[in-house]
Amino acid sequence: MRYIGRLLLFFSVIFIAACGGNNSSEIGSIEAERLEQSQGIPTLITLSCNQAHFSKTCRDVEFDRADEIRIVTEAIFNAERMQGALDYVAEYNMNITYADGSVTRYDLSLGADPKTQGLLVNQEDTMTGYTIPLENANRLRQIIQRRID
Repeated sequence: MRYIGRLLLFFSVIFIAACGGNNSSEIGSIEAERLEQSQGIPTLITLSCNQAHFSKTCRDVEFDRADEIRIVTEAIFNAERMQGALDYVAEYNMNITYADGSVTRYDLSLGADPKTQGLLVNQEDTMTGYTIPLENANRLRQIIQRRID
């Protein structure tokens, strides 16, 4: 049953990535390819508070449920490449662990303001940032809050 759920989620994520039609989001296609190569979906997503970004509200969080992983991967697929150089301090260090044991690392900043977009930066290319749309950023804030309550 769990295997069927993973397959369903995998095809959902691929469908979302394919239907997004957003060519400015290179990160989505990279992640979709990684999902395909690993023959599965991410199995664990961890958010670790960045010590350089002190915040009373920041808490380490782990997502291992399929619905929460889907929300995080949708946010990544919908992220749009930003123009210009970045000057930021990440709120979270995000690790995405795949079924094959490989890990992709990102910097993630959401803040608490529900009127602001999120920031996503692949740690392999810290000069390129991606904005997480408001709707996706708020869904991420909600699942993080649900885990720390």
